[in-house]
Amino acid sequence: MNRTPDSTLQALRPQALDELAAESYARRREQDIARVLAATSEEAVPRTERRRMPRLLTAGLAAGAVAAVAVGVIVATGDSSGTRTPAPAASQRLDARTVLLASAEGAAKAPATTGKYWYTRERETRLVGPARRRSPRSEALAKKRGKKSPPVTAYVTTTQETWSGRDRRDRTIVGIDRKITFPSAAEEAKWKALGSPELEPWSAKRHVNDYDFSDLKLTKTQRNQTVSALAELPSEPKALEKALRGWYRDENQVSLGHDGVPMSGDFAQYVFGTAQDLLVGPITPATKSALFRMLAKQPGITYLGTGTDRLGRKGAVLAGKGGIEIRLIIDPETGQLLEQDSGDRKSPMLVMTYQSMGWVNHLDDRP
Repeated sequence: MNRTPDSTLQALRPQALDELAAESYARRREQDIARVLAATSEEAVPRTERRRMPRLLTAGLAAGAVAAVAVGVIVATGDSSGTRTPAPAASQRLDARTVLLASAEGAAKAPATTGKYWYTRERETRLVGPARRRSPRSEALAKKRGKKSPPVTAYVTTTQETWSGRDRRDRTIVGIDRKITFPSAAEEAKWKALGSPELEPWSAKRHVNDYDFSDLKLTKTQRNQTVSALAELPSEPKALEKALRGWYRDENQVSLGHDGVPMSGDFAQYVFGTAQDLLVGPITPATKSALFRMLAKQPGITYLGTGTDRLGRKGAVLAGKGGIEIRLIIDPETGQLLEQDSGDRKSPMLVMTYQSMGWVNHLDDRP
């Protein structure tokens, strides 16, 4: 649920968001959309289930040595196969903490920039069809609306561009370079035999969507997470942790007040999930560095070795505990989040590949 009103609502799209409950578990953008827009668009964007899991520059020689070791090993052992690759025996000294501290060093080196709009370009691959995990609520909504799961299992891949404004005016371009693939020749043959039915109508065409949320009354949790507020988050790990613990407390209270059920999972799980959004959001290099240092102290984060994302970029693979495993591919040399996926490691339900991001001053500008 940790998408901000701006970064959540900038991702608002004219599709049935209630059908993406499993993806929301990993990305958590629907809940804020539903809560903000419930008064004006309850049917279009129904409330989804709660997620039940939930420039620090003072680096010493020791930290620098750790960073050099981690970056060197990751670059040396990465491959271009697009799969997670175990590191060789010489790199087994690496663990999640080492990778995260190296990433903190890399993130701190980036120049601090600013602008009026935070831009992102991301490539999303989503599992659709019977094999996709659905929540009971999304199944009930689909049944109520007469919608059935596609009769075949496939992956739908599209690109989205987003401009999130400090003025809370946003733009999205969705349905870019759409591609449908199948996990097997048999599934593709089944699809063709049925007449090649449309699996996901909303993403079939390119759409430009403009939104104005400037007059929207925000809750406390939403005010804390606007684009402007995110750009001003603390750049010291302890202060940042205090702020995020406040988010955790406030969101738990919202969950309790909304349906009487608290978020499941501890703060460590919550902050790992939140980190996905923060790392591709408008936080400063200093805050990003502090976030990595804070994550390095959290339990339950595992280093899975090295791998490549779907653009062939090499990075370290980290996994967080939870009901559905979430994995991040991070380049420790730059502190950049390259990709995240969730669900089964061989056949993930959702893959987000981050192609570009940065500040711009006008809609349709690109960094």
